[in-house]
This record gives sequence, C-alpha cells and structure tokens, in this order.
Amino acid sequence: MRDALAVYYFPGMWDWDANIVLPLVIKALDDSLGRQRETIGGDKPDWQATLDRAHLLLERYFAWAPTVDRFSPIRVETDFDAIVPDPADPERGLIGPSGGGIHYTGRIDLLAIDEYDRYWVVRHRVTDEPFPATEQLVLEEDSLMACWAWGRFYDGMQVAGTIYNELSTQGGERKPVPSERRRGGIPQHEPSGGGRGVSSPRRIYVKGRPAETTDRIGQSEGDGLRRTAIRRTPAEIHAAGAQLVEEMSDMFRSDIHLYPNPTPANCSACAFTAPCLAVHEDREVEPILDAEYRRRPAVEIDRGRLGGTPFGVGRGWVPGSGQQG
Repeated sequence: MRDALAVYYFPGMWDWDANIVLPLVIKALDDSLGRQRETIGGDKPDWQATLDRAHLLLERYFAWAPTVDRFSPIRVETDFDAIVPDPADPERGLIGPSGGGIHYTGRIDLLAIDEYDRYWVVRHRVTDEPFPATEQLVLEEDSLMACWAWGRFYDGMQVAGTIYNELSTQGGERKPVPSERRRGGIPQHEPSGGGRGVSSPRRIYVKGRPAETTDRIGQSEGDGLRRTAIRRTPAEIHAAGAQLVEEMSDMFRSDIHLYPNPTPANCSACAFTAPCLAVHEDREVEPILDAEYRRRPAVEIDRGRLGGTPFGVGRGWVPGSGQQG
C-alpha cells in the first residue's frame, strides 16, 4: 500500500489527470504484492483474497482522499541523514568512540506543503486493527524525531508538524470512485502568498505563514480511513532533538554501565550469543568479534528512489547543487 501511495502522491504527477494516475497507482499495488508473493510464497486463494482486500481499501481511499488532502506533495519515500550535534558544542557534530561522526537516519513517507506554505511530515499507516487513540499519536516519538531530523538535514526548513494518514482494512462496503475522478489537494502550479510557483527555488527554506487556526490537532475520519494532523511547535521539536542528543551521548559514553538482561525472547534470535556468553564467562570478547563479525558499513542514502531527489519535474532544485530543476 505504501508503494501505491508513493505513486499516488508522486510530485511530478500531482497535477496530472486522475484517470491517468489512478491506474498507475493500482499497478504499483499489484506489482508490490506480486513481489511479496514471489518472496514469501503462498497459495492462490490466500493471495487472491489479499489482493481483493488491498483493491477494496485503495478504492475507498480514492473516493475519500480528495476530501481531506489540503496540501501539495514535495517528496515521497525519502531518506534523511542528520548529523547529531555535540551537546557541549552544538556547532560541532557528536563524535563516536571510533572518531567518526554520529548520524541519525530514517525515512519519511511524504513531505507536503499546505496552503500556508508550511511543511508537514506525513506518515502512512496501514492496519488490520482499529485505529489507536489520538493521544498515542501525539506521544509517538518517531515522527516527532523525523521533524527535528528533517530540519537539520535541510538546514533552514521548519516543519509545522506531522500528519498521520491511516488506512484500515476494517472498513465497510466497496464504494465507487466518483465519475469525475480527481485527487483534490493543492495544485503544484497554484500561486500562494509564499510563492508556490513551479520554479520557486526558495521553497525549501520557507518557514510558512501563520495559519487561520492554531488548533493543536485536526482530524477527519471516513470508512476505515483517518487523517490526523498534529501541529508541533518549534520548542517541542527542539526538545525532542535535545532528548535524542542526550540519549545518543549516553550510548557512546565510555563509563556507562551496561547490565545484562537475558531472556528467551531477547536471546533466541540474537546473532551475538557467542560474545554475550564470553562476557558472562569473563572471557575476552574482542577476539570473537574480530574473527566472527564484521563492522557495519557506513549508511548510504539512496537518492535514486521515486521522488527521493527532485521535488518533481520542474519543481525547485536539489539543495547544494546550485542548479534549478
């Protein structure tokens, strides 16, 4: 479903006619499920039932999304790599025991801009269960950390908050897509007070204009579908980043005490049983690590993924390139 939504919100096709885009979205869903079937296996009836459920969910989304999309997509399925600052000197990066910098990496499903030129991190969530309480979304740390990290990854960009785009298979009957197929949202070419023109290179630095409402939470719900926008204040995002920095600083402290906590759940699938036993038996660990393990390679950001590098065809520039798209 995430692969399908990546096509649905692909920036370069946002202004295209829905009759052209929606079949491509369905194809992306079918292709993704086909790859999973080849990888996992399964008999035909089970996979056909899965395919039917996925198509039903996607058709319900096609009918509902135009009523709640109040943004224009900027990037989809994009990795970020944020340098973690040194708490003692925020102008410098935190250094690990090996002398290398410490990075916080992750991926966002969608970066979008609203009618007030404010940027939002959008998370797609697909579930077979009822939606969680709204309070759980407010307390969810991963998306809040992504707001902080994205602001560091693209210096100067201020994220307004997080939007949770939730889809549940526990919806009702199949709903026909309106005869006038559309996708709603804000057209890429639509002008705004912040200058949302197709060739506006300043867009990645914009901090947005004050909105008419300052509500903390905005929520819309349909048939097995829910959209929750949670506004995050700069102070809240900064506090989340400060907590992350403190936690990472503790992780790399040389004087920190690590206490063992072996349990069947923790140890049954662990790949580090041998060095762990060596620690328990007071034996040297380094020879085991050198002989049987390899150092994790540096994380490489995948910039070739759909919508991962450009903002779309003719829509802005790649930061640091000095060239317009």
